[in-house]
Amino acid sequence: MNRKLSALQLTAQTQVLYRHILRRGPATIEEHAGELGWTLSKAARQLAELERLRLIHLGEGSAISADDPRQALGRLLDDEEAELTERRQGLIDVRLAIETYEADFRQGMQESGPPVSPWERIPAAEVSAVIERLIRASDGPLLQVTSTLAGGPGHLESVKRLRAQVMASGRQQRSVFPLSVLADPDWRRLAETRAEAGERQRYLEDVPLDFLVFGDSGVLLSDDEEPVVQAPDMLLVRAPNMQRMFGALFEELWRRADPVHDGGAAKADLRLLELLALGFKDEAIARHLGLGLRTVRRRVSAMMDEHGVETRFQLGLAVSRRGLLE
Repeated sequence: MNRKLSALQLTAQTQVLYRHILRRGPATIEEHAGELGWTLSKAARQLAELERLRLIHLGEGSAISADDPRQALGRLLDDEEAELTERRQGLIDVRLAIETYEADFRQGMQESGPPVSPWERIPAAEVSAVIERLIRASDGPLLQVTSTLAGGPGHLESVKRLRAQVMASGRQQRSVFPLSVLADPDWRRLAETRAEAGERQRYLEDVPLDFLVFGDSGVLLSDDEEPVVQAPDMLLVRAPNMQRMFGALFEELWRRADPVHDGGAAKADLRLLELLALGFKDEAIARHLGLGLRTVRRRVSAMMDEHGVETRFQLGLAVSRRGLLE
């Protein structure tokens, strides 16, 4: 009983009077107050709360009696549960509406709002927040060209987490790197992690500048002429003609770049190609390389995509033309 009364948020004094009425049977307020050792005004205040909840009623001669508590409290609990159910449904409706609201927000950012400057300098401390805003406000693939592993916003932890979330959602990211990164001892681990998450990578002899294209929402450029260890200040370009120019520049660099270059592919991928050429099945390749079957098939699919082919036979021809296998 005490637990249910607490659920109805009765005060301790109101509970005392209610339990006394239940045990005592019909009696006047004066009798209850006297037996409890209360003043009449104190008993009247607690009685008013019980009347409000319709837990008691007044009979002839102002005698107070209580209804069956199972029915009276059950009715109150039913009312509270109905309100709780309605509240939960309201919260569910809000959660389901978030995606719609976010789509409206992106559309508003893309198609309306006050005129903005064609370009804006972004301090290094604000780069992470700007990248998140641009990703959420844009659609389509993210196109990145980077000339060094020594700096840039891609090394910020918040940006790394956001990139993982974006690629996990199925959004495509394509990146062009200079061949020099292949000499970095940490690059293979980093490249494999990003490739397994869904990033498509190509390599170019010389990368002219660093930039990142966010659909039609903007382009971020490095604002530092020399590489820096920390994330540099950036320029945010919003002019539509400049955005189209950088999009076209990326596609040209991507066309000229190679998935691998002159034997620069990861040794594991080269070994995988060799085993494929020897006629091994995926299960045997997985056992031989110590990889999972899904990983093997994902790598094969990624290589087919990188070489622009649709079958494994075509993949074999493509890598042979490039001289990747002896």
